Amino acid sequence: MLKNGFGVRLKELLIQKELTQSQVATAAGTSVPSVNRWTRGGEIEYDHLRTLADYLEVNWVWLRYGNEAISSLHESMSDNNAVSDARREYLSQIMDSEIRMKSALEMAEIVHWEWNVLTGKLNYSDNALSVFDQTSDLLRSTLLPFSDLSIEALIQLFSKHEPYQWDFVYQPIDSKTTRWFASRGKLIFDLSHRPVKVIAVSAEITNRKLAEHALERSEYTMRKIIETIPIGLWAADETGKICLANPEVERIWGGAKYVELKDYGQYKGTWEKTGKEVGAEGWTLARAVTHGETSTAEVVNIEAFDGQKRTILMHATPLFDNDNRIIGAIEVNQDITDLKKTEKSLQQSLNQWDAIFDQSLFGIVYFSEDNTIHRINERLTGYLQTTSTSLIGSTIDNLFDLATTISISDQICLNKNDQVIAFQLTGALKLVGNQKSENEFNMYFIHNNQHINETSTVGLVFLTA
Repeated sequence: MLKNGFGVRLKELLIQKELTQSQVATAAGTSVPSVNRWTRGGEIEYDHLRTLADYLEVNWVWLRYGNEAISSLHESMSDNNAVSDARREYLSQIMDSEIRMKSALEMAEIVHWEWNVLTGKLNYSDNALSVFDQTSDLLRSTLLPFSDLSIEALIQLFSKHEPYQWDFVYQPIDSKTTRWFASRGKLIFDLSHRPVKVIAVSAEITNRKLAEHALERSEYTMRKIIETIPIGLWAADETGKICLANPEVERIWGGAKYVELKDYGQYKGTWEKTGKEVGAEGWTLARAVTHGETSTAEVVNIEAFDGQKRTILMHATPLFDNDNRIIGAIEVNQDITDLKKTEKSLQQSLNQWDAIFDQSLFGIVYFSEDNTIHRINERLTGYLQTTSTSLIGSTIDNLFDLATTISISDQICLNKNDQVIAFQLTGALKLVGNQKSENEFNMYFIHNNQHINETSTVGLVFLTA
């Protein structure tokens, strides 16, 4: 704290004249808290200063600036009243300017301080204690990270930056909260260009640092999500230049090219439905940036940079700022190559399945674990002298005589631990009106014990006369 200052002189005068702060506040036309702030060195307006000095019967310049200011003023004053008045007006302007500057610093909670390079003495503004929440002596090691440097190193440090800027962090006494401050300082030289002191300002930036750390954590989390999701993710800026491609994109495409919009044609693909080339303007990312189009999933067969042919789902959405201007776009690619192969295999299986049921050489019935009939071909319904519509949804005891139905159930239970079983029986069918067929049939059963959707798939029965 600056010593022998305005606040010290004011307190000494109050003691000397046996005045209370309340009496001074009334005389100066202000409040007791204002007087209390003045006694602690707080700023005082020019009009209040003149009124206070008159009330205390002292020179206002001395009250505000001390004996050195009075001596300097006397030495510089002439007997010329006009000059004297001009000098007083100039001094008043200087003081008003100083008050405005200090008031601005206090309102902004900015601490102004000086560090003497030669003596190590540290002086700081009156608001330092309230801003730092502790004395500068306790902050010396963090406030002055350059205090142990040699004169040459100090000059070199400050000559590289004008002004020199640095941040420091500390934890106040009896607090678990970490606080951050930013400082800007300048090294001052005397007339012989010798370093004399560092003058600087410091302001708290804790909220900014917390926001920066939160942003860093958010960006880190987002990067990890982008890197690990099993979906290809692209991003382009407002011009369409590709600026992001995650690892899944590089796997799908055998690499990635960060090209401009006009060069999207380097990515080769054809539409699944038509077989036509996608072209540079056809990619959903291009349409999102150019036209602001949000697309639904579209199927494309691509030729990757590594020569592999793959099938992808792609769709994109534009990104807008607060003024609804396009600032970029993102596109998602999903590799469905294996799915397409599975679909193709499944379709082939279904076609084969249909071919089996459509043949006319032998009768076939397909039923589930609870013996419910799901499908029956025309050959078998011909044996039974009925239609498939009347049988689907009923049970197999409507097809076979009782002995045959029991034999089928026994064989399935007997081999229930086997994944797939096959067995042969000879039995009779039921005809319309529950009459037993006079002819016995050879029956070949295939039963699959695998569970799909918690229900066992089953059985096919092939019948030949």
